[in-house]
Amino acid sequence: MNNSQPNYQLRPIVLLLILTSSFSVFSQKEVRLYDKAEEQLSDHQYTEALEYYQEVQEISPGFGDVDYKISICSYLSGAKDDDGLADFQQFENTYGSTDDHYYYWLGQIYLRRYSLEEANKAFEKFQQKVSYTGGADKDESAEKIAHAQQLKAFFDNPDNYSIHQLESPINSASAELSPVYFEDENELLFASNRGKSGETPFVIYYSKSGPNGWEAPVELANLGSFGRKNANIEVVNEDGKLFLFRDDNGGDLYYSQASGAKWTTPVEFDARVSNNHIASHFFINEHEDRIIFASDEGDDGLDIYESFRDPANGKWSRPSAFYSSINSEFNEDSPYLSPDEQTLYFCSDRPGGIGGFDVYKSTYNPDDYSWSEPENMGWPINSPNDEFHFKMNADQTSGYFVSNRLHTKGDYDIYFFWEVEKVKIQGRIFDNQVNGPLTNAEIRFHPSQYLDEYFVSKIDQTGRYSTKIISDEIFKVEILLDGQVIHEEKFEIHDTSGEPTTHIKDFAVR
Repeated sequence: MNNSQPNYQLRPIVLLLILTSSFSVFSQKEVRLYDKAEEQLSDHQYTEALEYYQEVQEISPGFGDVDYKISICSYLSGAKDDDGLADFQQFENTYGSTDDHYYYWLGQIYLRRYSLEEANKAFEKFQQKVSYTGGADKDESAEKIAHAQQLKAFFDNPDNYSIHQLESPINSASAELSPVYFEDENELLFASNRGKSGETPFVIYYSKSGPNGWEAPVELANLGSFGRKNANIEVVNEDGKLFLFRDDNGGDLYYSQASGAKWTTPVEFDARVSNNHIASHFFINEHEDRIIFASDEGDDGLDIYESFRDPANGKWSRPSAFYSSINSEFNEDSPYLSPDEQTLYFCSDRPGGIGGFDVYKSTYNPDDYSWSEPENMGWPINSPNDEFHFKMNADQTSGYFVSNRLHTKGDYDIYFFWEVEKVKIQGRIFDNQVNGPLTNAEIRFHPSQYLDEYFVSKIDQTGRYSTKIISDEIFKVEILLDGQVIHEEKFEIHDTSGEPTTHIKDFAVR
């Protein structure tokens, strides 16, 4: 017998061991990716979580609850903003009973879509579920219900502003930040990372409005590049200077001036400013002797500080925290001061708002040198998402801001806003199906400029409704019964006589 001959009987065992080892490594990779996805989901980083879950699905279709988690992240990352909810609601028969958080995620999806009544109902079911099972999320369920009810109060009572999401080629699939508008020349400057990769390469773009809308933005490469945090520009219209912030020398202000259709290479504004810890989100007034900025020098995240230039010697004062009513234990950012320096606008993530960062305003009282308690600018300026870089035009009735709200083209988009007049409208809804008034329903008027906004009225037992709407607008009218749209039509109104006017408009449905 030749002992050197291979032992063929061992081959199946060795092969089995190799395969078992391979499947073990394979499974470990799935578990590692799934754990990363779960971590991102718990931090509400839905886009990142979705990518990890999809990797797990590619390796092993049907792994655990990965299909369910992919559906959650697809809706909450915005990937399915324009789709129906059938893909997620198919899991109600299974995870609706086995996962305490199914109705939490459903509520979050409705909240993202601004379907506030539906969100409230889902959160109430979530609350019932965790109360029954003894889950540890009772406080969060109560907070979600309160927040949905608070949002509905904002949405049902829009402030006297209308907004318009700038079309392409201004907004893109990337981020657009820090818009600056020249009203007389119809010119717009803004920062964007379009066509770039990573966080750093934000550059400044210039566009002009013509008879066919905004022209293709032109990159102003000589102004340099910026990180997302530093992508902030301001224009002093008095002398036409464009101010920018750079990290050079620990943080400094630079400025550029228009030279024909171009802008000059930025130069340092004032070397003495760099010692004042100026942060990226800054404002400088028309006289260039007052700078207001956000800084994390304190213990409560970002706070707003200001510094003044002494006219006698040109030195800048040591930065001091803005008035006590403005700063809070939360974050304050993106300050903007009106030309008369009597109204301050800023963004904050303090409680009681509509979304993450909201725009607030405060007015100055010269009698006692104080600033009023900040007032939330309301819906539709603010949304359940984040708003930054709020700036008024010279007329102080219109301006721009950026938001990552529902239906943005990409990351952050630029929105234009303006004050509006309202008129009262009332009427009756006739239901052809019952040959009588429609009752216990709701009517909504959506402005064509921004369909996510609406003016709403309940329809009473006699079929009557009454509300206030924008006085010069084209509306999409929706009539809802039990939360479902049963009738749509277009309605136009062109009247500038103001709120004393009442318009009568009846509708027939079904």
